[in-house]
Amino acid sequence: MSNLLAIDTALSACSVALLTDGQVSVQRESAPRQHIKRLLPMIDALLAENTLQLKDVDALAFNCGPGSFTGLRIGMGVIQGLAMGADLPVLPISTLQALAQRAIDGKDVCEQEIIMPVIDARMDEVYWGAYQNCDGLARPLMDDRLSAPEEISNIYLSIFKEGTGRFQHSALIDKTLIAVGLGDGWTFRERILLEPRIVDTQACSDAEQTLRLAFAAFERGEARTIDEVEPMYLRNKTTWKKRQRLRT
Repeated sequence: MSNLLAIDTALSACSVALLTDGQVSVQRESAPRQHIKRLLPMIDALLAENTLQLKDVDALAFNCGPGSFTGLRIGMGVIQGLAMGADLPVLPISTLQALAQRAIDGKDVCEQEIIMPVIDARMDEVYWGAYQNCDGLARPLMDDRLSAPEEISNIYLSIFKEGTGRFQHSALIDKTLIAVGLGDGWTFRERILLEPRIVDTQACSDAEQTLRLAFAAFERGEARTIDEVEPMYLRNKTTWKKRQRLRT
């Protein structure tokens, strides 16, 4: 059985999860703006709790984005240091996919149903994606996006009209229906113009779901070297410079 270590620093919470001997152990802290102080001690504590050293780990997983710019940089920096220091492969996992996996693990979604995670990206925009529950794992139906809330419904519905969605099991009664909406971006629900069966604006991504998705990817042989991986910001450099000007 493989030993995998996963971290999540993409949003306000900070978490670390470890898979060893088929068992999962997790440490979590709700520590906005404290990730850089808490992450390494949490990793050390979790490894010590399971009588492991970093060299005993087979691969490292992390939320590569989208999410907080600072949180993603912290997570990427820590993973980069650990991977290079211990010569370990890495498994980047979408923050939105991990959020969608949370709905599946929480038994809120039946097989083939659709989850739409939406995260507040500030500047009157949201990060969002669409995922389908396929054999207990969140499978992306489209690439993660950045858009204004009111643009989501048109983009989402267009993938059905154009046949560009990556669906399994076309027997869905209505593939446009969303079972669960997760994330603080759903505070813009009136602007999103879609009606999930369940909406949870408090849901946050977590290293436990990152670990679950990473293990499946590891089994498929999708581990990569750290040099092949970059954070997924979705915003381009021009937008970040504009945001900096607005702050100043």
